[in-house]
Amino acid sequence: MTTKTYARIANDVVAELVTLDASLNVTEVFNLALVFVNVTNVSPMPQQGWTYTAPSTFTPPSPPSITLAQSAQIAATSGLAVTLSGTLSLAETVFPTDVATQAKLNAVVTTINTTGTFPGGGTTYPMKDAGGAWHIFTLSQYEAMAGAIAAFVAANDLIADGNPLGATELPANRISLTV
Repeated sequence: MTTKTYARIANDVVAELVTLDASLNVTEVFNLALVFVNVTNVSPMPQQGWTYTAPSTFTPPSPPSITLAQSAQIAATSGLAVTLSGTLSLAETVFPTDVATQAKLNAVVTTINTTGTFPGGGTTYPMKDAGGAWHIFTLSQYEAMAGAIAAFVAANDLIADGNPLGATELPANRISLTV
């Protein structure tokens, strides 16, 4: 059985697609007041919601635009690129900012604030970058990195949670620190 596919057009938009046996005439099956366009050989095949411009142009809808709040939600966990200078030099390196990393940083910083040392009493402590490489930090370096990541995430979270400070753009996802 051969078939033909028709797009029913309403207000210049594809309202639905209908497939009929090729032996049937669409005007014999449906109300003559309805507008159908044969799309059997149209490529790509238009879909419901596409715009129709006579005589034969179909345009897909534009993707929905992403809001500043949605962008902030994505940015908060997408990582922070940090360039370090001072007693520790590091070319631009992306550090993770996901929830699990934030929890680990918070636990280490809480220990530093409570005991004045890293967990286990050491004077240096490792931090993994987004690529999986370890970097060794002193107390002040670790606190600076953890603080920068926390500030980045907090600024994005404020925007995502209603933007009470009226931000018009996302915080920079690339920073330079001197530590």
